[in-house]
Amino acid sequence: MALRFAVSPLWETIAALRVLAAPGLSPVHQRWISWAEKRLLDLGSDHSPLHHLVTRPVVPEFLIPTPGVRSERVEVEIDAIAKATPERIAAAVADPRLLADPTTVTAMQDRLRAVHDAIIAPVWPRLEGVLQDDVERRGRRLVEAGGPTVLAELHPDVSFHSPRLTVADRTVEIGERDLVLVPSAFTWPHAYLRDSPVRLALCYPAHGFGSLWERSDAPTHGALARLVGRTRARLLCELERPSTVTELATRLGVTVGAVSQHLGVLRAAGLAVSHREGRELVSLRTGLGLALVRGEVP
Repeated sequence: MALRFAVSPLWETIAALRVLAAPGLSPVHQRWISWAEKRLLDLGSDHSPLHHLVTRPVVPEFLIPTPGVRSERVEVEIDAIAKATPERIAAAVADPRLLADPTTVTAMQDRLRAVHDAIIAPVWPRLEGVLQDDVERRGRRLVEAGGPTVLAELHPDVSFHSPRLTVADRTVEIGERDLVLVPSAFTWPHAYLRDSPVRLALCYPAHGFGSLWERSDAPTHGALARLVGRTRARLLCELERPSTVTELATRLGVTVGAVSQHLGVLRAAGLAVSHREGRELVSLRTGLGLALVRGEVP
């Protein structure tokens, strides 16, 4: 078993639609729900079968392709839906006639893009900070304690007794397949298992998702600068969106070496995370970093 992590904006988009379909079940997201419901309504009616499919007890497998890398762009994920074979669609949809018209898949892709742009993209920097923070935390735990311990700590419904993984009332044999762990802000209180011949994906509630929408109106930047230093305070504010070291150095007017040094301090304190995208090192503040910027840390 090869265990790895991935962050998926597409999975978050679909999970968010499920939350909006039953808003009373997710009180922790009420602030976001009030904001997102209007934006979704502004998109108009969904004339594709997307809503019907994503609100089923089990989301069809072809709609949530497992990311092949740690962080995938939503455009790549949505494009991958069109590559699903008729056999995969038939296996996932009780009535394949629902998708008999090839333009139906295209219509669902278009709707997913619109939904993502409306209710996920505007808050993605905040969401991604929480998700990447979870990956960093559990990645360190994986090194310290091993895969079985990490799996045991994911969710009460998850248990692992090699070679079998159980999620709720479903048990599968992992075998030689990859197991991809996908943190989510919107899946609570559940964990979901996606089974495919190539890899398994386990979507679980990310650490710290409950404080995502808390906010403070208190001005904190001056106090933050006094606490961590002016450059690190500015760096934390700039890390609202994923940025490379060169981009940060340009925006802050300091050297690349200085940014790297300050990022090292912020990462050690759990305020930022960094990961490679090709040859670039991309950094983003964590949920704790966001809380510090907003003055929400007691």
